[in-house]
Amino acid sequence: MTLIHALPPIAPNERPRNPGVREQLQRLEEVARAEIQELQQLAGARPAPPATAAEVLGMAWDLGLDGEALK
Repeated sequence: MTLIHALPPIAPNERPRNPGVREQLQRLEEVARAEIQELQQLAGARPAPPATAAEVLGMAWDLGLDGEALK
């Protein structure tokens, strides 16, 4: 369950009358919706399980390090 949710869109009668301002507001709403969607995806993401000692040693070996470098 996530607590991130979008507010309802602005009603047409509440929108500014100036076309330029109305267009800017529409673009801001689109960006906000995209950001909220990304935040919802991130909030639902699960962290990767921790690497085992063997995996860490293998990654160190791949980097040219030996077990002593990990101490």
